[in-house]
Amino acid sequence: MSQVSASFEVDVEHLHALGVVDPSSSKSLDIFSSGQLNSNERLYFSLWGSKLLSTTSFEAQKKIFQKGEDVAVAYFIVSGSLLAIDGQQIERLGPGSVLCLADGLAGLPAPKTVVTVTPVQARIIPLHKVDHMVPNLPHAIRQIIRTTVKRTLALKALPKGVL
Repeated sequence: MSQVSASFEVDVEHLHALGVVDPSSSKSLDIFSSGQLNSNERLYFSLWGSKLLSTTSFEAQKKIFQKGEDVAVAYFIVSGSLLAIDGQQIERLGPGSVLCLADGLAGLPAPKTVVTVTPVQARIIPLHKVDHMVPNLPHAIRQIIRTTVKRTLALKALPKGVL
């Protein structure tokens, strides 16, 4: 029997109710600056509006990652719903979720199979670009990224040569 073990999504309807409907509109930027958004909403807003990320769409019932496959890109979910499946464990994911970023940064394969339930709009995080940027960051920032990746993946250490 499958078991839903976790669920995550930013309440996009709440953002729309506040007037955040376009990340580059002046009203949305005012709301972002006002302090009305929680940390997950602020992160969502920042990634949603990032000019550094391109957008892609997936139709319903589309496999995005297969467990064990190499990870070349990560995705930030803007809209839609997905399931992350690992054996009998199922996680429900929605807007604000980030798929396979920590795994890709650590050089690890996809830990779960991820499929769309509804049509999904996502922002693409190309890991080869991140890999080129990280060595140029200040040492303290690199250490924060390393620690975050290790904590996210529950690792004691990262593979040699990673980050």
